[in-house]
Amino acid sequence: MSVAKRKTSSGETGEYHYDFSQNGKRYRGVCEGCTTKPAALLYEKKLKEKVKVLSEQKSVGALVENFKRELTGGDKITLDGAFELYLAKPRRKQPSVQQQQINQSQWNDFVAFMHETYPAVEQLDGVSRTHAEAYIRQLRENGRYLRKITYQRAYQGKTVVHSYDAQSRLSGRTVNAFHKTLKSVFAKLQEEAGILYNPFEFDMMDNDSESRDAFTPAELKLIGDNFDSFVRPLFLIGICTGLSEGDICTLRWDDIRDERWIVRKRRKTGAALEIPILPPLASFLNEQKSVSADSEYVLPEHAAMYQTNPSGISYRVKSFLEGLGIQTTRTGRNRGRATSVKDVHSLRHTFAYLAGCYQIPLPVVQSILGHMSPEMTKHYQAHADREAKEKYLAKMPDFIGHSEVKNIDATGNQIRTELIQKIQHMSHAQLIKVVDFVERLNE
Repeated sequence: MSVAKRKTSSGETGEYHYDFSQNGKRYRGVCEGCTTKPAALLYEKKLKEKVKVLSEQKSVGALVENFKRELTGGDKITLDGAFELYLAKPRRKQPSVQQQQINQSQWNDFVAFMHETYPAVEQLDGVSRTHAEAYIRQLRENGRYLRKITYQRAYQGKTVVHSYDAQSRLSGRTVNAFHKTLKSVFAKLQEEAGILYNPFEFDMMDNDSESRDAFTPAELKLIGDNFDSFVRPLFLIGICTGLSEGDICTLRWDDIRDERWIVRKRRKTGAALEIPILPPLASFLNEQKSVSADSEYVLPEHAAMYQTNPSGISYRVKSFLEGLGIQTTRTGRNRGRATSVKDVHSLRHTFAYLAGCYQIPLPVVQSILGHMSPEMTKHYQAHADREAKEKYLAKMPDFIGHSEVKNIDATGNQIRTELIQKIQHMSHAQLIKVVDFVERLNE
């Protein structure tokens, strides 16, 4: 028996019914919406084909994989068009244009890998865990799939195209950055593409990348004794605030409130920052007002270079440091070339280190840095604590040699600490008055 209308007490049914057997199992039901026999026959034909495919599935996993689009109601999203859809998705924090370009470059590398290695996979829901693991293995063992990297940037009102050859070995941190981007794209488009599971949902690499080093006190003294006009503002602002290179170069006069605070958002993360202005910085800002003239930026020369040639900032600083004999790079393990360990970004680590020396609580330091991980901040503060312990233990009396134990004037130390805290929050004009007062006391 094939398709037919059913007879009832009131006559034939309006719709046709199907009745067939497949692999010894009988299937019966209504041909939904079919009021003509040709339409009913076509309905039954499609149903037979689906039943045949279903019967051939070897496992529940294969069944779900073959019918995931029917199960999820997802759309066809191609690998080539996925990233544009991903960017349009709402998110808590919108990445900067520069970060979007980096993420797109990472996605394009993955797409190129898929097109050439697995050409049959054209859509997002066709990417499996096997494909994802193969690509991450490519990054770990051979670096980026696309060897020639091309990017654009604005320079003197024009768009300039640059290109360079990708390195053959990537750090764990860089591989993880690719992994994170790809995982995020699939997560954002998972429901829309009808993806049942994220193919990049697996463990990332151990982070074996080299971290920036803090400048030692000896290095800071050497640097301070040899400052040039370009490097001095970067180091002075960086040491006093813990700001990153980009935030130092683009610091605006509008970010300075009541000559006491720097209030702005980090360019990289959008994190809100509120940083007290220390006396050395207050003095510098006061003298810098005449230098910057009518510019909106505190450092007009640095701002212009950062916006048109950001690598020029690092080049100038590293050339200065290397001229003093300070090593700025180190070859890390599993890396084919040297990586930067001392540059402008090291000032953030130096800020954390000095804050540890002066026993500033970790939450306070973390709120000022705005982005450096608590683990990294603890690392530099712990290093400072170790040096402080060695320094102060060296001053302990020699009990074996029966040296005299000196009493510590706790009250005097407390007053001195309170005074230092008050000075840190004074305006430039108030500081001048305090200095005049102290000089009169010493006359």
